Amino acid sequence: MSDEILFADGFDSCIIGILNIDEHTKVVYDKYEMVNCIRAEDPDMTFEDAIEFLEYNVWHAFVGPNTPIYMYTFDGSAEQRRGDIEEYFYDSF
Repeated sequence: MSDEILFADGFDSCIIGILNIDEHTKVVYDKYEMVNCIRAEDPDMTFEDAIEFLEYNVWHAFVGPNTPIYMYTFDGSAEQRRGDIEEYFYDSF
């Protein structure tokens, strides 16, 4: 197992878990919480601007095999979550 665990600076409150994938430990973050965190620091930033900032500066950065994982979480029933996931997946392509 690799010894180094990487964290996204300033987003500890957004951690939702930890995974071991191919002997690499990865911290898992909630993307929505990260957006809320950014907007709390800069109330004038729009939701879209916060997403753009995070996509460019954090979410798409590869910093080695222990790069954190950033994921959306979904509230509601199992059926609602499945619908949200399918909508997100199909809208992404």
